[in-house]
Amino acid sequence: MIELALPAGTIKEAIAAFRAGADAVYFGMKDFSARKGAGNFSEEDLSRIRRYSLENGKKIYITVNTLIDDKDLPRLYETLKTIDRYGTDGLIVQDLGVARIVRSAFPSLPLHGSTQLAVHTVSGVKALQHLGFERVVLSRELNIDEIRAIRESCPDVELKVFIHGALCYGFSGLCMASHCITGRSANEGSCAQICRSWFIDEGTGKRFYPFSLEDLDAGEMVRALMDIGIDSLKVEGRLKGPEYVDAVTRYYRAIIDGADPDAYKHAVSVSFQRKAGLGFLNPMHPGRDTITTGPYPGHRGERIGRILDQRGQKLLVETARKIKPYDGLMILQEDKGLLNPYRFSAKIALSEGNRSILMLPDDERFKAGISLYMISDSTLNMKAISETELPLMKQNISAEITICDNTLSVKTKQLEEEYECAVQNSEHSPEDAIRKIFSQSGASSIQLEPIEVINTMGPCYINPSELKRIRRDFLEKLSAAAEDKRSYNAEVHEYPSFSLPRRSLLDSKRTPWNMEGVEINGRTYISFPAVRYEENMVFRYMEEKLRTLNNPLIGLNNIGDLIFAEKHPEYEYFADIYLYLPNREAAALLKERIPSLIGGYLWIERNEYEKPWPFTPTVDNTYRPALFISRACYRHDGLGLSCEGCKQHHTFSAEQNGRHYTVFVDDCTTIVREKEERKRTFTAGLSPKGETSL
Repeated sequence: MIELALPAGTIKEAIAAFRAGADAVYFGMKDFSARKGAGNFSEEDLSRIRRYSLENGKKIYITVNTLIDDKDLPRLYETLKTIDRYGTDGLIVQDLGVARIVRSAFPSLPLHGSTQLAVHTVSGVKALQHLGFERVVLSRELNIDEIRAIRESCPDVELKVFIHGALCYGFSGLCMASHCITGRSANEGSCAQICRSWFIDEGTGKRFYPFSLEDLDAGEMVRALMDIGIDSLKVEGRLKGPEYVDAVTRYYRAIIDGADPDAYKHAVSVSFQRKAGLGFLNPMHPGRDTITTGPYPGHRGERIGRILDQRGQKLLVETARKIKPYDGLMILQEDKGLLNPYRFSAKIALSEGNRSILMLPDDERFKAGISLYMISDSTLNMKAISETELPLMKQNISAEITICDNTLSVKTKQLEEEYECAVQNSEHSPEDAIRKIFSQSGASSIQLEPIEVINTMGPCYINPSELKRIRRDFLEKLSAAAEDKRSYNAEVHEYPSFSLPRRSLLDSKRTPWNMEGVEINGRTYISFPAVRYEENMVFRYMEEKLRTLNNPLIGLNNIGDLIFAEKHPEYEYFADIYLYLPNREAAALLKERIPSLIGGYLWIERNEYEKPWPFTPTVDNTYRPALFISRACYRHDGLGLSCEGCKQHHTFSAEQNGRHYTVFVDDCTTIVREKEERKRTFTAGLSPKGETSL
């Protein structure tokens, strides 16, 4: 049976998901989660939900899916120690440096490739397999035929596919809009959601939301994904509450189990949903429906009716669904081509049949015929759900307790202690009382179980308060003895370094990579595209092109490029800007896998690193990357133009708040770049002492 995995911003959402029928939940800890805005899990939360999952046949997946600086690697190591202590069914990772640390120090943690790795090809999946990943979360840009082809080519690795929730405009992990415009890194969990803001198309003067994609609702595709043999279905939404998680879980549980999901559609819509559809799952074809949200990018809920008339603050509406007091309602009003939301809580003056008179909180005016939306349902409140009922997970350690004359010794594999205590004569044996008291652990993460009692005194009595004192002291010492005292140690072999040129010199006219090659100082630099759909054609073209080039140096821009590099060790390579090098561990992993890798660009959102490194990364803090690389077509999905007569290659201009952008559309793929070099409005740090930035 296929797995249904739900998001959990906090332990409340995890409980809601499991109770509604989820097979698994995924969540982040307090650090290194791609959703900083979520509540995320403390160590105590992890303890409780791990015990619950093991006792109830459920699974938990923990996200460590941000990119991590060298200075934060010791703190990452401590987080991994905590996760390793309790265990997880999968660690969802973007940073290859995290994968290297996990493989060497925490081999019991199963590695899962995050969608932030932008894996959308067979070679991408196979490359992660070679690196020890057991599961891959595929990019949301894939259609059903491409997913099927990957499944057939990669039968021995688990695949997870998104089926519900928000869609990013840019490929996950490759979006730089938030970083470039606000200084907030999406790859560190602080995305400012630039795609949900409006722009002006400079050719038409149109004010619109060209980069705001509809939400994904793949209910009708679930059976097809099950037939393909996908292992897990993933719902997006760690920033959403328990009502959302409950509704979406029940909706997809019904579909998977062959039941009728219609009863749950209302709850799904009002919990949170923009305009929704199948996103990229339907193969692209001319004339397809647009997949953007249109003039309003926010939560629409369910359209329940329309406005008939208005008299002062009284609004006469006709609805297909009964409105209840305190339901959340919304009216969308046009404003210069966009729709502005007017939200209010239902206060009903009169209701008869399918018509109601609502009292508005102010004198806002509306035209007859405008749609009325329900955006929350007052009967679906789950905020009272409690997580405190879940017991903590305990580490069971067997113990041997020996009673001697005025002493009590407690022995485990890790520790042995002897305590003085008053042993008094009695007619009763003390074994049961000792087992009962020492099996209690309170707040300790250790449970003494099973307990063997060796009584050398015969019937006797020990005061329970003495036994409790001894138990508390022993558990405290045992916890210290059992503590994982390992710490992070930077162990990388240092190799000769190669300094790369300014990254802007390697761009082509329309893309932030160049498959034609550019000669600089006697070397020809050529780079793979970070995004490609006909991968075999790309690899064949590269093989043919390389035979014609002088002293080529090849840029790797996607995890799938490692397969090509492994096949062709005769060439030299560098880690280009989209095969991120955020820390020494990621660089070391790539160097170990590709010995002919001679250098690389430091992750383009940083210009600071700490030694040691396997090679000195090239720092280029002048380079302005593309904001978006998207499979959504700006011409069709944004501007709403017909595919008929399209020449496949277009250039547009857009503006927002005085910043001007060039939008390239080639074969329906969109790349958005800032038109002019702008001084950074934020500082990422300085290069190490003695190092020179480009």
